[in-house]
Amino acid sequence: MAVVSGTANPNRRLLRIAVLRCFTIPASIAKKRGQFDGLFASWLKTAVEARNSKQPADSQVDVEISGGFDVINRAEFPTCLDDLDGIIITGSTACASDDEKWIHRLSAFLRDVYETKPAVKIFGGCFGHQLVCQTLLGQHGIRVEKNPQGWEIGVHQIRLTPEFAAHFPEQLKDMEMSFQFLHQDVVCRDGPLPEGWVDMGSSKLCQSQGVLKPGQVLTYQGHPEFDQFINKGSTLSLIESGAVKEKEDQSVLQLIDREDTRILAGEVVIQFFLSSNTG
Repeated sequence: MAVVSGTANPNRRLLRIAVLRCFTIPASIAKKRGQFDGLFASWLKTAVEARNSKQPADSQVDVEISGGFDVINRAEFPTCLDDLDGIIITGSTACASDDEKWIHRLSAFLRDVYETKPAVKIFGGCFGHQLVCQTLLGQHGIRVEKNPQGWEIGVHQIRLTPEFAAHFPEQLKDMEMSFQFLHQDVVCRDGPLPEGWVDMGSSKLCQSQGVLKPGQVLTYQGHPEFDQFINKGSTLSLIESGAVKEKEDQSVLQLIDREDTRILAGEVVIQFFLSSNTG
C-alpha cells in the first residue's frame, strides 16, 4: 500500500482506493511500469498533483492505492470495504461475457458493493467498464459484443455529452477528452440508459465510451492509465499474435503517438471519488 501523491499530509483528505487486477501485465512492460495497480498509482499521482495545484490548501487531497487484488488466480478481494472510498476494476484480455468462474465471482462482488455499500465508489476501465455495465445494467438491455468496426487502438477523441460534462464543470469545459485505447469488445444498448445513469459520450469507433451513476459509478472504455510505452508494447504483442492484422500495424502505431488529455481524465476520476452519493 502506498500514498501515491507523495508524503501523506495529515491536513489533506485521504482517498483510499483498492485496485482489483483482472490481467497480469507482460514482464516486458511490467519491469518498467509495474502491474495494473502500479499503472493506476502513477496515473492518479500525476492527476492528484495537477488537481492540487489548482486548489487552495484546505481543498487538496492525497490518494492511497492498495492492491492489486488478484481476482483471477487467487480470488482476492478487499475484506474491509468500510475502510475504502472506492475500488478500481482494471482492463483484461478476457471478455466480460465469458463463462469464467473468476468473472462470475467479480460480477457478484460488484453487485454486492453497489447494492450494500453505496459509499464505496466503483470505477471501471476497458474490461472494467464492460463488466460494470453488464453486471449493473444487464437487466436494462445492456450487453457486451465485438465491435463490428474492429479494434479501437491508440489515442482517440471522445465527444462528451452535456449531461456528463455538467457533473465535472471545472474539468470538462471543452466537452471532450482523449486518451489511449486498446479494445475490440464494446458495450451495446438499444435504448437510453435507465433513470439516474448518464452516458459519457462517444468516439468515431465506439458509441459507449463510459457511464456515470453520480456519486457511485464511473466507467471509461479507454485506458488513460496507459502512456505511449505501455500501449505500444501491448499493441505490438497483439500484432505478433495475429489478433491485430498486419495492414493495420502502421496506422495504429501512429495513433498511439498522438497527444492526449489522460491527466485531465485522471482529474475527473479524482473528482468522482470525492463526490457525494447525490453527485
